[in-house]
Amino acid sequence: MSSQSHATQPTTDQRNEARERPCPASKLQRLASQTNSLVGRSICVAIRTLALLIFVGAAVSTVLTTTMSTVAAKETSSPVEFRIGFFNIYLGLADTSHRAAVVRQIQRTAPDIMGLSEINNADHSLLPTLVPGLPNVVTQPGGLQPALLTRYPVLSSGSLGSTAPANEFRRKHLWAVLDVGHESRNLLVYVVHTESWCYKGPCANVKRPALEFPRAIEWMRLKQDIQAKLKQDPNLDVVVMGDWNDDNRSPQTDAFAAQPDGVFSGFVLGADIDFPVQHAPYPDYQCEQAGLRLLESTDTDGNRNTVWAGTPNPALQTAVKIDYIAHSEGIKVAGHEVLNSEVSDPDAGLRKYGEPLNVGDSRAASDHLMVFADMAIE
Repeated sequence: MSSQSHATQPTTDQRNEARERPCPASKLQRLASQTNSLVGRSICVAIRTLALLIFVGAAVSTVLTTTMSTVAAKETSSPVEFRIGFFNIYLGLADTSHRAAVVRQIQRTAPDIMGLSEINNADHSLLPTLVPGLPNVVTQPGGLQPALLTRYPVLSSGSLGSTAPANEFRRKHLWAVLDVGHESRNLLVYVVHTESWCYKGPCANVKRPALEFPRAIEWMRLKQDIQAKLKQDPNLDVVVMGDWNDDNRSPQTDAFAAQPDGVFSGFVLGADIDFPVQHAPYPDYQCEQAGLRLLESTDTDGNRNTVWAGTPNPALQTAVKIDYIAHSEGIKVAGHEVLNSEVSDPDAGLRKYGEPLNVGDSRAASDHLMVFADMAIE
């Protein structure tokens, strides 16, 4: 027999048995381990992906919610509310008892912005502490001039008169831009005391062309100034207040074809003024031309007049309305009033502060009555 070795080939039955024989346990364990590892990694990746999507979604939701909340807040932000008043205090503040009477009127209304008229140079040092809460003051030099007291920061201020060689004002208009706390808008305020009601009493309620004409020109200059300031800064709201020295229910000259005789000495009309110059109805026409709404205020008994007849100023023979407040379109007005201590119910009308006025308090303070209004900028 040969001693050569050879490999033994399995029979057919042996090959079939091999194909049907189960895998050893160790191989199954390795396969299961690999499968579990693969599934685990897949689940881990899926969980991480889901977590990332949740995080991104939450972040996007937060951004969108914050943005929408910010937009909603801007759309629904509360308006800035303020009270504004004007008072011609009658020949300065030198007399202490008279000054106390004036302060009593102002404190009763507690304005945020207070325009005054007939302030003298000697009064300027009194104004920063005249009314608690109104420390910021705007004045201009001279006698019987306008002034402004406010609790708001004054951003800019000045006086409005003629440009030389014109000389159309005996008393310049005062203006100031105030930061009233609105996020995007400021308030432009004018305190205006136009040419006198009459030069020498007794002052009957009649037409006076020589006084009406300068008033019409002053308002033309005021309109020009408002338009120029709004062109420079469209985010301004406007209030004009003051003693405008004529009643829209009094006899008035309709229009001027030329400068009338008797205008004050030294008056020089600007070369840019064209005739005819419209006057009546004053001040309704002037406010309309300047883009302002005129407030027709009354006291709580319905009386519209803002000056007394005879007392304390004997030159005034007729009770008339010559003190006004007007405002631009963007300002909302909650209410407006003439403050009068002689009304039947001293607590009626707009909210008042402190003790009610005594019957004679308003006459003791001035020959004029205070006008005031509650306003808001949205």
